[in-house]
Amino acid sequence: MRARALLPALALAACALFRPLDRSGEIPGALADLKAGGFEFAPDVAFKSDRYVVCDGMCCTELVVADNRRTILVGDEAFATPSKLRASLLEVWSRYREPRRGKVRDLARAALLVARQGRRAGVTDSDVLDDARFFYGKLYEQLPAQQRADLPDPRSLTSE
Repeated sequence: MRARALLPALALAACALFRPLDRSGEIPGALADLKAGGFEFAPDVAFKSDRYVVCDGMCCTELVVADNRRTILVGDEAFATPSKLRASLLEVWSRYREPRRGKVRDLARAALLVARQGRRAGVTDSDVLDDARFFYGKLYEQLPAQQRADLPDPRSLTSE
């Protein structure tokens, strides 16, 4: 009889132990670094970690409107390192004003922003900056020639 009473308590404890961590507390420090670098989000934008957001290239965020408020959901992979978090937020900074599905050109410009201005925004991990250059090159290749006109050739981006 006692075992039956113990099982639900153990199940509840296991659920509490295996619940994914809410990493939202790491976001304000990253936002402060971006702001210090000149990349400030509007004050009405909310940020929240979300384990269901999947990284696709440099993009580890989803732009949504929740409770009539612009909200940026940050995927778990963005929290791998402080640099990855800052790069993810910088990547979305250039396109957050209008939540919509990212187009290849928008995503390329965002990756270029991370590659060029990442250090200024607190991205110190050279692997993250190399990833930004790599993904920029891949996105650049997908664009038709007329959409590449004002974008730099990916070979001109060098690692520092």
